[in-house]
Amino acid sequence: MGLALGLSALPARAHSPPSELTTDRYLKVTPMGDRVRLAYTVVYGQVQGAALRRQLDRDRDGRIADAEAEALGEQLDRQVATDLHLALDGQPLRWEWSRVDVGLGTDAVAAGALSVDLIAWLCTGGGAAHTLVVRDDVRLAAMGTTELTVEVGPGVTLASATLGGEPMADTVATWTGVGGPIATGFDLRYAVDARATRPKDGRCHADAARAQRRWWPFALAGALAAAIAAALLIRRRRRP
Repeated sequence: MGLALGLSALPARAHSPPSELTTDRYLKVTPMGDRVRLAYTVVYGQVQGAALRRQLDRDRDGRIADAEAEALGEQLDRQVATDLHLALDGQPLRWEWSRVDVGLGTDAVAAGALSVDLIAWLCTGGGAAHTLVVRDDVRLAAMGTTELTVEVGPGVTLASATLGGEPMADTVATWTGVGGPIATGFDLRYAVDARATRPKDGRCHADAARAQRRWWPFALAGALAAAIAAALLIRRRRRP
């Protein structure tokens, strides 16, 4: 109970500033009424970003075209999706990124830092209490700081949060270097009530169920019509 009251009362802090020399990552987990929003941001500092820009400029025109930037997003999408392992309510979770954004600031190759934002919506299904487990084995060149934030909105109560097997005392945790406690695992237990946000975007179970209820009468009618037409055709063919 102390954890639930303590964590839910703390606002999420702003990102710690990225390093000039390293590649930093920022994970934000936001429990909601019917899903969890997972944001995974990788920030390449000035030195790493400058080197990466030169690699992205395939046609050597001094500018990074949209397609060249998208190639970086697709590469990071595949790498993180492969090495980031999620489980929901005790079951391994199949998921994919719904949005991948490459932030260049400027398309000039002669520039520095850049970032990639990856966003996923993890549908939780029915019920009020849920458990999310995150294990991150992602390894990036010149890995610097990792920051994990739990964002708590209205109608969400955190029951417990552990990172690397130890209780989290705050909604933000940071560490430096490859691996870190999230390689062992981040375990979040929470509950939602009627006040929790449930976006009406059709992504998760409530909207999908309503859509199925709207469409199944039409699908059934179509199937019956097809069966009747087939029966009539067979009868016609049997007539002498």
